[in-house]
Amino acid sequence: MKKIVKILLIILAPSSLLANSETFVLSPPTKDIASYAAKKTKKEFPYRQIATFYPVKAMANYMLAGYERQIGPKHALKIAVGYANFEEQSFQTGFNNDLKSFSGTRFDLMFKYFAGRDPEMFNGFYVAPYLSFKNSNFLYEFDDNIGLPDAWEEGSASCLVTGFIFGIHSPLGSSFCMDLYIGNAMQKSRGDYKQASRFLDSYKSSIGVISGLSIGFGF
Repeated sequence: MKKIVKILLIILAPSSLLANSETFVLSPPTKDIASYAAKKTKKEFPYRQIATFYPVKAMANYMLAGYERQIGPKHALKIAVGYANFEEQSFQTGFNNDLKSFSGTRFDLMFKYFAGRDPEMFNGFYVAPYLSFKNSNFLYEFDDNIGLPDAWEEGSASCLVTGFIFGIHSPLGSSFCMDLYIGNAMQKSRGDYKQASRFLDSYKSSIGVISGLSIGFGF
């Protein structure tokens, strides 16, 4: 009888272990594990083209809007155009002289590459070459420094900017997203007006930091 019991134990033991291992493998994940996995999954932005505007530029009386479209698995093209116009100067323009009757145009171009092995478009980090051209016409107050009354003279200025930027796209709900970037660029400026001893900000020949913030709506 004892021999029969031993033989039965030897035969049944592997089967029991296998059944236990199968039960362990097939058991569903706990709630905490499933919740963690869901949090780690990056949310996909559901649209492949975006209309954008620049709120900070708008506060400086510069209307800048853009259009962005996915053109590849990891690539997107963004184009932005802008216009500024004012009669009397009410903010710092970066010129030496007081200005009036100012009008300016702007064109920006970016070719974005979203980084990562399996990136989500418009949700994550990207790098991009950057190109921008700005042009303006205005009247500026001319001071001859010899005691004569100041006079208003016609002037113009333009600026070409080329560089490289690093940015991040982040969805803001199901339809909106934010695009924030910073980079380094070379700015080449030229002007046609007297007393153009120096340029600041937008019309400065230099190498410096560029940055931008836009809010987009997918469609």
